[in-house]
Amino acid sequence: MTPAHKSRKSIAVTETGKHKLREAQKRRSGKRITYEDIEEMLDFQVSRSTIERFFRGKAVEVDNAISIVEALGLKLEDVVDIAVDRNHRM
Repeated sequence: MTPAHKSRKSIAVTETGKHKLREAQKRRSGKRITYEDIEEMLDFQVSRSTIERFFRGKAVEVDNAISIVEALGLKLEDVVDIAVDRNHRM
């Protein structure tokens, strides 16, 4: 019998990471990138609510976190504490 849902690895941004995400939102052509813009950049593969949770410092699945930071031109290690998750390959 298989479980109803599988366990998924999740990760949250640090306080410094939140600041870096906010700064990355401002970078492109002086216009702030909205959560909806990021959702569209990711071809709607990551929901706006997940993006918003990540920006607020709530844990999201690692794959979603990677997609969000890469859409903003960052790397995961720019916004999370790598020491907390030593088993995750970057």
